[in-house]
Amino acid sequence: MGNKIIICISKQNSAYPFILILMLFSILTCSFTSAQTSEGSDTLDLTAAERSWLDSHPGIQVAYDGFDPPYSFVNSDGQLEGFSVDLLRVISKKTGIRFQVYPEYKRDRIYQFAQRGQVDMVATMVEQSDELKGFSFTKPYIFKSLIVISRSDDDTVHQRNDIVGKKVAMVGYEQYKKKILTAFPSITPYQVDTVPDALNVVSLGDADVAIVPLGAAHYYRNKNVLTNLKYAALYQKHFLNESIAVRTDWPELRSILNKGLASISETEMQKLRAKWLPVEYMENLVDINLTKAEEQWIADHPVIRLGIDPEFAPFEYVEDGLYQGMASDYVKLLNQRLHLNMVVVEDLEWQEVMTGARVGRIDVLPAVGKTDERTQFLLFTDPYLNFHRVIVTRDDEPFVSGLYDLRTLKVALQANTSHHGYILENSDIDPMLFDTLQESLMAVSGGKADAFVGNVASTTYWIRKLNLTNLKIAAPVSSDVQSLHFAVRKDWPELVSILQKGLDSITDQQRQEISEKWLSFDYDATIDYTLVWQVAAVFTILVIIIMLWNILLNRTVRLRTSQLEYTANYDQLTALPNRFLILDRLTQRIADARHKQEKLAVMSIDLDDFKKINDALGHHAGDEILKEFAIRLKNVLPDNHCAGRLGADQFLVVQSSIHEAADSAALAERIIADISKQFETSSEEISLTASLGIALFPDDGASTELLLKHADTATHHAKEHMRGRYAFYTENLNRSVSRKLELERYIHGALKRNELEVYYQPKINARNRRIVSFEALVRWCNSELGMVSPAEFVPIAEKNGMIENIGFFVLKEAMATLAHWQSQYDSELSMAINLSPVQFRSDDLIQVIESVMLNNGLDSRHIEFEITEGVLLTDYEGIEDKLRKLKALGITLAMDDFGTGYSSLSYLRKYKFDTLKIDREFISDLPTEESDRKLVAATIAMAHELGMTVVAEGVETEQQDAILVQQGCDLLQGWLFSKALPAAKMTELLKQQCSST
Repeated sequence: MGNKIIICISKQNSAYPFILILMLFSILTCSFTSAQTSEGSDTLDLTAAERSWLDSHPGIQVAYDGFDPPYSFVNSDGQLEGFSVDLLRVISKKTGIRFQVYPEYKRDRIYQFAQRGQVDMVATMVEQSDELKGFSFTKPYIFKSLIVISRSDDDTVHQRNDIVGKKVAMVGYEQYKKKILTAFPSITPYQVDTVPDALNVVSLGDADVAIVPLGAAHYYRNKNVLTNLKYAALYQKHFLNESIAVRTDWPELRSILNKGLASISETEMQKLRAKWLPVEYMENLVDINLTKAEEQWIADHPVIRLGIDPEFAPFEYVEDGLYQGMASDYVKLLNQRLHLNMVVVEDLEWQEVMTGARVGRIDVLPAVGKTDERTQFLLFTDPYLNFHRVIVTRDDEPFVSGLYDLRTLKVALQANTSHHGYILENSDIDPMLFDTLQESLMAVSGGKADAFVGNVASTTYWIRKLNLTNLKIAAPVSSDVQSLHFAVRKDWPELVSILQKGLDSITDQQRQEISEKWLSFDYDATIDYTLVWQVAAVFTILVIIIMLWNILLNRTVRLRTSQLEYTANYDQLTALPNRFLILDRLTQRIADARHKQEKLAVMSIDLDDFKKINDALGHHAGDEILKEFAIRLKNVLPDNHCAGRLGADQFLVVQSSIHEAADSAALAERIIADISKQFETSSEEISLTASLGIALFPDDGASTELLLKHADTATHHAKEHMRGRYAFYTENLNRSVSRKLELERYIHGALKRNELEVYYQPKINARNRRIVSFEALVRWCNSELGMVSPAEFVPIAEKNGMIENIGFFVLKEAMATLAHWQSQYDSELSMAINLSPVQFRSDDLIQVIESVMLNNGLDSRHIEFEITEGVLLTDYEGIEDKLRKLKALGITLAMDDFGTGYSSLSYLRKYKFDTLKIDREFISDLPTEESDRKLVAATIAMAHELGMTVVAEGVETEQQDAILVQQGCDLLQGWLFSKALPAAKMTELLKQQCSST
């Protein structure tokens, strides 16, 4: 991280580097000793009986549940993996036990084999289970928590009590289902068989929430890409604890395993958890016990204005327009856990923030010290960040040991800080005050002041950043640790209690992670050349260690080389060449074909709807089908052709020495016919189709990359337009696909490159012919593509999710521009902004809109959002609620493109719109089509009866203008008055309008 604070400590005493070298030597020696002994049981305190037992039991049969992700499961390549698998590997290294995996992964069958004595231990088992006679147990090492999962747009569930009255999906775990129904008798249970089923019914809206184990839910949510789900609340922490189950006649094994578990350090365990478990969510899912009054207070305060010090690094600061620092991470956590909306009030200096806090324009200060003066207008939480206050002087200043020595010196301070208050309250010093910390330090460095008082982290940061090499940290101000608090306006005591509960929920580990993210320490010692021999000795030992390690490593490398070569080149599931090898063979075949002046074909094969098979029958059945398809593909290909698996359900065939395209068509027909035969799985027969795309060398490309790209393009075309068939690549097809890909590539960096700009088209009052409003329209001009039509790039942005960032950009630009125009020309000007259907997915849409309005000081009645029928047809949950909230803010809503959809009249009845926009389709033929004139007249009359303002868009001729004015249209928009213009040019039009009045 570029802004991590590195605190350098320099010592002249040669003992310091010597101590560091001894520490390094100790670490290396310990590491070497650990490496030597980690392979056997010598690292553990085993008894003689336990060592003897290990010697007499060279192999232990361990069974894993192969369907319990992420703890133990069989992956798509048929390999066993998971948290428990990795943990037993660690125990094996520490104890010397050689575990042999029992070839059965179904839990019920594992129990049967274990009862017969065929299984020695089971990796994951709950001690309370009824089936467990004949087993003893280690201490638990898996702690499963139950969570509540809801849809992302459902804002009604924040804690477990919020499931009251809801339809709840539950997996058939009797040990917790009865408890849930007893605790919440008003819920409607929705019984499902598996965790994926529970997630799916919530995703599809068949159930409101699901109560499921966090680990499994996280695995299946990511695997099945259920992005419309969220972890809403913690239901029960550690509801199920699992141990290693060991046959009862082997107490020695149980004892050894317990010692192995105990020997795993917390650091090792954290690494294992981070690899397999949703550690971040586990830490963030906390149950904060807010009172009903506190919950109501949060609901009554949708926006909390945050005042920050933009230059208080590393605690808080602003860089590139973003709020950063340690306090910013705490604010994010509290917003998330308490469902608050603390929003930074932008572009304020610290002095302005403190002034705002005194008069109630700022609600919360997230990182401030507590002084007597501040307690007059602020309430404080308990301290959550600590620092030391230090004295900074120039290198040439006399010795300073503390605050007492500053009495006769000129002391620089940043105004309105806790350091300012501390000096006033604890000394007679009359300080020199500066607006910023940087100015204070520059004053000392330049000789204007003699000393500066501030906190060590921020001071060190700015000394390094400003390169003030003549400054030093002379002494601490006192031995006391100084503290930072959240401070709240004095008339909001409820928020202090709420914030304190949120702070109390943050674990020590999370606090440490935040600190380490923004702070680190570096030791910069002066070299003492008398220690060169000691350093040389340490490095000699290091070289010896490396040599010994290499000798041991080379043995393992030689044993694994042949396996790795095969793994690197062949797909583990189908035994076909993998992507790397098949593309390498394609490159060789192209070179041969070029040399022999022959043709070849590249055939991309994509199995249709294969994901549905995985979802319906499971990945085991899907893997069986892929293996069978690979066998059929190899059998249908002549010897001079080759096939490979590119990944997932995509395959590639290289057809050499063909004479014409018809040869490839014939092979494609044979492949399609072979696929059409039924595939048999262990449970049922499956029908399958595939779509094929074909590119020819040299006609469609002369390189591996180009042929692969063109074959893939043809495959996509076949999949979209002729599923289950094949398509040859053509240039027209390429142009269409390439244009889309090109736009997708360039649009990703458009905002960062400042290529997007907001244009404004005016709306004219039909009666007085003055500009009264504008529509904000986004435009994209790229140096390579030129001006790109919104009709091209907006659908792409909606598809890839960028529309939210683009929409936010338009929102900020349009409102800032409107605020400027109102202040300069007419305070009643208004702005219309289009909202994409995708933007309505965002949970914080309303808060963002309100925040931007507040930051620009706009009255909500001057903001209008244009809603198309596409928004109302999306069926996104919460659209009606968001529209109601927009209306509650006083924002006006316009129905855009009226008359072009299927149900516009029904939407006028269902939703409360303020403005109706008649589509240009009905305006263009007004002078010549009587039916259009009647329709427009009727629409205007209807809208006026409903109390709506009518806007006609696409007005381009004076005849259209005259007819619309005669029919009573309120506002006119179109090229007759002005096309959409950049802000600067639209400003000129406003100036002309003002000068003409």
